[in-house]
Amino acid sequence: MKLPIYQIFGSENSLDLDLVFFIEEMPETILEKLSLSKELSQSITSFFPEKEINANLAVQRNGHLVEVYKGTTDELNNALFYTYKNHHQKFENQITKLLVRDIDLKFLRSIRMILSFLSKTEHRILIKNALKGDLNEKILALEKIDLNQIASFGKNTNHLDILKSIAFQLGQAISLHEGKELYTKNEIANAFPDLRKYLFREENTDFENLQKWLSSFIKIIKDRSLRMKNKSEYKYEDENNF
Repeated sequence: MKLPIYQIFGSENSLDLDLVFFIEEMPETILEKLSLSKELSQSITSFFPEKEINANLAVQRNGHLVEVYKGTTDELNNALFYTYKNHHQKFENQITKLLVRDIDLKFLRSIRMILSFLSKTEHRILIKNALKGDLNEKILALEKIDLNQIASFGKNTNHLDILKSIAFQLGQAISLHEGKELYTKNEIANAFPDLRKYLFREENTDFENLQKWLSSFIKIIKDRSLRMKNKSEYKYEDENNF
């Protein structure tokens, strides 16, 4: 199999290697997508022996993405464009056109992800039910969680990774609500100094600042939910003309 064009994206100091393989057509099933991403990742491991590869798949037409395996088409498209210069690339930037960000979709995705990050805590039953429910149930569940009171993030779970992931989602979503697109840890840390210690996985940190921004996130999504056309996650390309 001929190796397709790939592009690295994301934070310049990321511990892992986030990249996208550009393919002609997206496989139909999740299992096929997973299998292909693993196969392609394995083919380039020798180029990046010290990094864990987080591979995504995407279809590009006319300089912008039209379909992705993981994430949303608009976010991945613009992340590829803006962070291209952060990495040594083998190929030219495949993204020449930015997509208009769907802010509601970002919040719908972020709230699900944040709840999922906390699904191995003592709130797992509450979260499990919320993830099966509608947006209002997800909001109610998140309101009941106080990060300062969490005793454990789960067996064999690196809580620093969890805190970093939550902080990243909060920073991205809130900044997008304010009209700014941020795609790296450094960008988010500069915009939200309170989140820096979580983004860079500092040890022995309290959760007070993270809880503060989580509360802000909840307030914003509650307000946005009153005007959302669709309160369930959807594919960007199905709801946006581009």
